[in-house]
Amino acid sequence: MSDFSATESASNQTPIPEKLNFSTKLAYGAGDLGPAMTANILVFFLLFFFTNVAGLPPGIAGSILTIGKISDAINDPIIGILSDRTRSRWGRRLPWIFWGIIPFGILFFLQWIVPRFSDNNTVNNWWLFGYYVLIGVLFNFAYTIVNLPYTALTPELTEDYNERTSLNSFRFTFSIGGSILSLIIAGLISVYYKDDPVTQYLVLGLVCSLLSVIALLWCVLRIQERRTQSILNERPKKTLGIVLSAVGFILIIYGILRLIPLTSALLGVSEGLDLYAILAILIGLQIGAFGLTLIFSDPETHLTDRSSSNNSVAETEDPLPFVEQLKIVFSNKPFRYVIGMYLCSWLGVQLTASILIYFVVSWMGLDPQAFPSVAIAVQGTALVMLFVWKTISDRIGKKAVYFIGTSIWIIAQIGLFSLQPSQVELMYFLAVLAGFGVSVAYLIPWSMLPDVIELDELTTGQRREGIFYSFAIVVQKFCLAFALFLVGIALEWAGFIERIPGQPIPVQPENALLAIRIAVAPLPAVVLIIGLVLAYFYPLTGEIHAEIRLKLQERRNNRG
Repeated sequence: MSDFSATESASNQTPIPEKLNFSTKLAYGAGDLGPAMTANILVFFLLFFFTNVAGLPPGIAGSILTIGKISDAINDPIIGILSDRTRSRWGRRLPWIFWGIIPFGILFFLQWIVPRFSDNNTVNNWWLFGYYVLIGVLFNFAYTIVNLPYTALTPELTEDYNERTSLNSFRFTFSIGGSILSLIIAGLISVYYKDDPVTQYLVLGLVCSLLSVIALLWCVLRIQERRTQSILNERPKKTLGIVLSAVGFILIIYGILRLIPLTSALLGVSEGLDLYAILAILIGLQIGAFGLTLIFSDPETHLTDRSSSNNSVAETEDPLPFVEQLKIVFSNKPFRYVIGMYLCSWLGVQLTASILIYFVVSWMGLDPQAFPSVAIAVQGTALVMLFVWKTISDRIGKKAVYFIGTSIWIIAQIGLFSLQPSQVELMYFLAVLAGFGVSVAYLIPWSMLPDVIELDELTTGQRREGIFYSFAIVVQKFCLAFALFLVGIALEWAGFIERIPGQPIPVQPENALLAIRIAVAPLPAVVLIIGLVLAYFYPLTGEIHAEIRLKLQERRNNRG
């Protein structure tokens, strides 16, 4: 099953542990908050926004998203290779993230504007098509610049097998937590601007952009790559931390004062939901945590030690040509299985997420304001289960956890198809059940990928995290592009009626409802079953990975 066997021990040594501080894991995890929030809002709401707010036909709406994601996927291998070859005092990944943060935030916001180009609806729709395609392509390019180097940071921070799972638990805690947070914010904003969907999505885009930018800055200004300088030296880091902590404290106090009846009257706050008080507290908590992480930063020895042997091979050998790298990547048997599992898992996630709002509104007959609570049931369960699956994974292995979680998920998907409009409570139960499997889709493939990268290093003598992670993200984006295109075209063929701006949500014909039900349940279940088959043949276990690390350690010691 593998080129490496646990019985082929080169020595009785144990790999040197490389533990990470809590503040490092926290800051690293925060780096996925921004991409997670924006990606979650896009996958859950953007197609619905195009058809029910901008008034575009579903076929055009699906095509916009597909074009953006395909162009984005083309960028991924390029950025991956460039980041692998980058040499700077900050390392290979952090410079890309740092310089991409502001464009990332601005372009995300611009996707939620509904410009009016013409009084003729047909002409206006094609102008909107061009606008959203342009902004979508540019945003996805910025997303790649930020997110792809970030995903390749895991091997740069630690080589410890279980520590990587722990690190990814922090990452996906923020990822799923950010997804939940974005849904809570969407729900609050939808209530606050209930009768004004255009303003509702505009404010949602602005708030998520701001939170995303802060989270990404938190990551890049706190952590450092192995054998490099941090972006901020210790003294400026502590000073900025004090300033940010103070700003965060002020925002929290201001938000609380707006919520207290006596002081809110003095501040001129009207009765009812105070959205801006909640946002002030939320942003204050984020900035305050950012500041405290900088104040109490304590870099690990294995990251700051310039004599560390990690990446020495990669830094002394010339990179292979692109075509040769592709051959090596796809000749790596465990990588093929991991990428197949990842493809199936994320295709299941994206198909369900992109159609779920239509299922809740058009099939279940609920108000659009009810949708965030359904999505939160999925994401909230996934967040809690991250810690459960991580603990179980340490005991029985990553592959077994993937089997258990995905099997539960398939049961939930089948249940959704048989759901009737009156069974609202059962819908929420199935959403919670699906969260068990969604958590596995987040955690397991990403914690397997660094192990595959080290097998490649042992085979080739080079570390190429960027190209492996870029292809993983390419798969994710092609899954999203395919899912959105499939959903848009299926709705168009089934006779889906798009909402005219300013008018009530129309009642959908039977064919459109059947298309929605098929896309939300049977299709994801089929691809998840394929993922289980691939997981069965995945060859790398914890014992085999320990063997790989020992051989790498011996090679580095011999070179040193």
